[in-house]
Amino acid sequence: MNQLSLSKESLEDQMMIEVGSPLELKARREGGWELIFWVFDSFNFTTPFRAMLTEIADALGQDPQKDLQLPAYEPGEDFVEGTLQFGAELLRVYYEYSLSYLVLMSDNAAALRDAVDRIQCRVAIV
Repeated sequence: MNQLSLSKESLEDQMMIEVGSPLELKARREGGWELIFWVFDSFNFTTPFRAMLTEIADALGQDPQKDLQLPAYEPGEDFVEGTLQFGAELLRVYYEYSLSYLVLMSDNAAALRDAVDRIQCRVAIV
C-alpha cells in the first residue's frame, strides 16, 4: 500500500505539459528532425515554456539544472534558443510566444522518437 501511495504522490508532483494538439515529429526543411509542442495561445507571455522544458527534461530522465541550457530569463523574451542533453544526444531547443510553440530539434530521428515515448504520458491536449 505504501508503494501505491508513493506512486500516486510522484504522479501528483509532475506537471502536465499542456498543448493544443498532439505532438508532431517531422523532418525539417533545413535537414534533421523536429518535435513540436503546439500551445496555440499566441502572444501569451505567461505560457510556461521554461517550466515545460523542465518537465520535459525530467521526463527524459535528465537533470534540468545541469542538462537544460537556456539564456537568462528576460521579461518579454521571445524566440528563445537553448539545448537539452538527452543521453549522448544534444537536442536543440527553441520556443516562441508569437506563434506559441516549443520545439526540440536533432539530426537523430531515433532520439526524438525515444523522447516522444518518454514524454507522451505527461502531455495533455487541452
